[in-house]
Amino acid sequence: MRILLVCAGGMSTSLIVEKMKKEIEKRNIKDIKVDANAIEELEQIIDNYDVIMVGPQIRYKEPYIKSLCEQKNKKYIIIPPAVYGSVNGAKILDLAINLTNS
Repeated sequence: MRILLVCAGGMSTSLIVEKMKKEIEKRNIKDIKVDANAIEELEQIIDNYDVIMVGPQIRYKEPYIKSLCEQKNKKYIIIPPAVYGSVNGAKILDLAINLTNS
């Protein structure tokens, strides 16, 4: 599974990606890759990912994200603000895994 975290500039999500990578390593999961990027790049790179995770600060872009994900048959979730703010890699990874299993 390939997970993409998007936010306004890709900066805050980079911290979360590092925490998620540590959790993936801790759990010894081999088939999950995680990246972060700015929302402006989503249309060009969405085909490379299975799950799109959206920083809560850009939830106002959800209509665009939802439409693009539906066109490309991708799952997405807006990360809850409390979870995002806690920079909890384990919880955010669980959100992605649960989304793909739903």
